[in-house]
Amino acid sequence: MTPKNSAFPSADIQKMLTAVFTLCLLNGDIGFKELDKVVLRSRTAATKKLRALRPERAKSMDPVLLGSVLHRWNRSPKYLDNDARPVPIRASGRAPSVEALFRAEKNPAGFIDGLKQLRNAGLVWRTKSGHYLPRNDTFLMHTLTPEMVANLALSMNRLISTLLQNTSAKRRLASRLVERSALVTDLPKRRLEEFKTFSREHGAALISTMNDWLENRREVRSSRNKIARKATVSAGIHVFAFSEANSK
Repeated sequence: MTPKNSAFPSADIQKMLTAVFTLCLLNGDIGFKELDKVVLRSRTAATKKLRALRPERAKSMDPVLLGSVLHRWNRSPKYLDNDARPVPIRASGRAPSVEALFRAEKNPAGFIDGLKQLRNAGLVWRTKSGHYLPRNDTFLMHTLTPEMVANLALSMNRLISTLLQNTSAKRRLASRLVERSALVTDLPKRRLEEFKTFSREHGAALISTMNDWLENRREVRSSRNKIARKATVSAGIHVFAFSEANSK
């Protein structure tokens, strides 16, 4: 999928806040003055939570680009053996190579740093012959990067936009984006780890299926066939699991 370059995700955060404020103002009991008070209280609460969590920050990287590289590496026939398993490839040069994977994603400049990030994250390993193999076909990060903050802000904005779009459609049979949830308020705490494992496995299966569908339908871009950006849209699905303590 096409990476998004942004030194600081202020525009994405603004979109998220705009969506949240829109949702708040749809509540007739909340006016602008009350909303300002809510913002101040939220900033104070966020500062306290940040101090308590102390999240680890990582260097800038593009999870969308690296995820697409891994997907292509694990799906393209020229990178697979007769059993559909990735074959060891050299770092640079003509395809098949890691550098060629980045060129295929229209981001050859991201190759050097991208390979280093894939290695540091343990997503690829180097063979004795100096070639590379992927350990997985998905990109998972356990530290925050500026890009992940931007993607999180966009995901929150997209969720609210989906809700508003689905509920404002005038026609009863109008096509709506999927928005579903499964929730219970009395799951025994002893079942929490079981829930995490179950949701992770089934969520990964859904994302893998959707990613294959999307990747196989991307617009083909070339120097001879440049398409206008307005002819394409960003489309995707975001899956997450959650658990929270019940209020007393």
